[in-house]
Amino acid sequence: MSRRAQSGVRPTHWLGLIAILAVVVGGGFALMNRTIDPMNGLTDLSATEFMENATALSGNEYKVEGVIDDRLDNWRSTAGRLFSLKLSDSSDSTFVPVWVPPEYKGPNIQRQQRYIFKVHVLENGVLKVLGLIKA
Repeated sequence: MSRRAQSGVRPTHWLGLIAILAVVVGGGFALMNRTIDPMNGLTDLSATEFMENATALSGNEYKVEGVIDDRLDNWRSTAGRLFSLKLSDSSDSTFVPVWVPPEYKGPNIQRQQRYIFKVHVLENGVLKVLGLIKA
């Protein structure tokens, strides 16, 4: 009489199935919890280059990080808000003007808070805020 082949799942099959399941669950978790940097691909604004000739940088977009120092209070609110930003990348205290246009609908900007800005350099050297992240 011939013997019948053993049927059933072997332990190596279980181990392989568990390994595949772990990879799928781990990959899904990594994809769900990744963050996308909206400032990715932007060049950091050089403080020395900006201070030497800000109008030469006009028309370009940069990433700027710093602490909001103060707001120009006598500025008309219908024209936006103008802030003084102390740059983080400079060794000395370098302040640059940052203008938030009235149509900007982002988070509130507060004094003494650190932000990362996506800015557009205007013809007069003022940095127009296009986006921001609180750092």
